[in-house]
Amino acid sequence: MKELTLPQGNSTESIETNQSILLIGANGAGKTRLGSWIEINSQQKELVHRISAQKSLAFPDSSTPQSIELAEKDLLYGNPQWGHQHKQSKWGSKPATTFLNDFQKLMVYLYSDETEENAKFKRACKATEARVLPPKTKIDLVKELWEEILPHRELIIGGLRIQTQIKGQEDKRYNSSEMSDGERVIFYLIGQCLAAQKDGIIVIDEPELHLHKSVQVPLWDAIEKLRQDCLFVYLTHDVDFAAAKEASKSIWLKSFDGQNWDWSVINEDENLPNELIIEVLGSRKPVVFVEGESGSFDSCLYRELLSNFLVIPRGSCSEVIQSVKALKANPQIHHLDVFGVIDRDRRLQAEITKLEQGSIYVLEVAEVENLFCTEEVLKIVSERLARDSSEDFLTVSNTIFGRLQSELDTQVSLHVSSEVKFKLNVFDVKQKGSVNINAALQNLVTSIDVNQIYSDTNQRFIDVLESKDYKQLLALYNRKSLCTQASTSLGLSNGSLPETVVRLIKGECKESIVTALKPYFGNFQQHMT
Repeated sequence: MKELTLPQGNSTESIETNQSILLIGANGAGKTRLGSWIEINSQQKELVHRISAQKSLAFPDSSTPQSIELAEKDLLYGNPQWGHQHKQSKWGSKPATTFLNDFQKLMVYLYSDETEENAKFKRACKATEARVLPPKTKIDLVKELWEEILPHRELIIGGLRIQTQIKGQEDKRYNSSEMSDGERVIFYLIGQCLAAQKDGIIVIDEPELHLHKSVQVPLWDAIEKLRQDCLFVYLTHDVDFAAAKEASKSIWLKSFDGQNWDWSVINEDENLPNELIIEVLGSRKPVVFVEGESGSFDSCLYRELLSNFLVIPRGSCSEVIQSVKALKANPQIHHLDVFGVIDRDRRLQAEITKLEQGSIYVLEVAEVENLFCTEEVLKIVSERLARDSSEDFLTVSNTIFGRLQSELDTQVSLHVSSEVKFKLNVFDVKQKGSVNINAALQNLVTSIDVNQIYSDTNQRFIDVLESKDYKQLLALYNRKSLCTQASTSLGLSNGSLPETVVRLIKGECKESIVTALKPYFGNFQQHMT
């Protein structure tokens, strides 16, 4: 069990854990300054070795070893003559902001350790005729782990310099100063962690910096195995990294007022994935869950339209609804507003009203893809393409009305089935006994007049077709291929209308597209600014 003391308001609080500790907070939450506090002011300050985010990655081509004691002090404390009591001087009295340039000191330390261990090995060999195993030095450990993380590269450890080559290709060898940022930072991080004192606390500010996402967690998991005696403390705002380090004890760094920090341990919620909780806690924006998948054009459109929100795609409408309910019930999220926005999807007004009572709002279109086909957006796209917007809209409108006419019975039937399903969902589950349950079911089924529902629904569609009410068509018509048909009418190939709209809203057409689509968010408009 390891212990870390953290400031909490005007006092301190100790955390005991067998895991690493991950502190996640938004920019401005005081992560770097907290790391400095742990190193300079905490009760465990003598054990702390902090790896700053502000560091030089200038890898020297060669190094000269010295006494291991002096090399260690120079690396850890900034001067061969200093001890831990001078640790703040290492940072020039500005531990939170100083740009650290100590790669040369790291290399001197590693080669000094190599020299020291080799000297001990030589003496041991001379002292006995028995076979003495050669030592595994710190630079050997760096090489092994570096090559494990980067299996297509290998380090060539020379007497006083290090080179790199594509594995098995000596003609592709290059000096350490020519390494990529990723290659250099992996070497640097492994070396720095090996330099930390035994049973120490290693604080890493922005552990994901300069690292490809595919190697971030494997690298740190491997380093933790190398230094199982140490407590690792990560300071990050990267949600993906925080979620991937699921074995860590996670702490939400809420705020820093210049003197005091406010934080709390992140508790798991069985109704929500841990990465979602971390993503929400790492943001200071209100949260809105939407349908769809991350990276899709509709999710991109939502993020541009709702730029003042943390937009989180959750797949289906049921997942959106469940996520809103679960997050609103989570006591850790009480400070944030949480909403859901879902497709209209043949919902009745009674269902829409009930959903809004739970902060779940319904679009004024059948599905989000229909937003790309609104008259206002079609006009903006057509004009940007230097086309006749009136003629283009007429073509799109006629095409889509014709498509609806051709599958009228299918669309009406889908709406009728949805209404019947909704009515069946209000079955009184409080009934007891088979007689009462059967009677309640028969009464409910009898009250559902399918013929009347079909007639009323069919008439709604007929009214839309006869009046050529395009806006109502988009509210009723569930057909994801509408974008493809509109794309062709605008001279865009391969159904690329959504891609074009997303590109325009990310550019100079943002204001006009936001203004055009805001009314389609119904009562959610009151929360949009």
